[in-house]
Amino acid sequence: MSHSLFDLKGKVALVTGATHGLGLAMAKGLGLAGATVIINGNSSQEKIDRAVAEFISLGIIAKGYRFDVTNEQAVLTAVNKIETEVAPIDILVNNAGIIKRIPLVEMEVEAFEEVLKVDLTSPFIVSKAVVPGMIARKSGKIINICSMMSELGTKYRWCICSCQRWLKNAHKKHGC
Repeated sequence: MSHSLFDLKGKVALVTGATHGLGLAMAKGLGLAGATVIINGNSSQEKIDRAVAEFISLGIIAKGYRFDVTNEQAVLTAVNKIETEVAPIDILVNNAGIIKRIPLVEMEVEAFEEVLKVDLTSPFIVSKAVVPGMIARKSGKIINICSMMSELGTKYRWCICSCQRWLKNAHKKHGC
């Protein structure tokens, strides 16, 4: 398959939440287009290692880094380590996310705050960590992933709808 119109050779792409699902698929696409792919996850090192091994078997240059995207110090440490060990981050895909399928009247504040922290605060934290380098190099892209819930609402997904709608519109309207 030719990717000549989408050539990312020499670029480094960090994809959060990339050990499975859409994050894994997006990371694979970036890698097949020539990017060095940085796989992030926080659930287990085994999942990260499995994703990296799969990519390497496809000829993709891939590295894995386990860190919590909701912890600003952990993110700053990881970004510094990635940029020292691999290269500066050219592309950031903020993909990490969670969903709580709990009706409003049954959801505890702690569960609501966890969704906010992962789905809304973490893209801010990770973006803030990579943007200074992108500005200095006058180059870089940040892609924030939102589900259809950024447009639609359902009875049990109101919390994620709110987070994703804000995230989508913050960048669309304000170019943050």
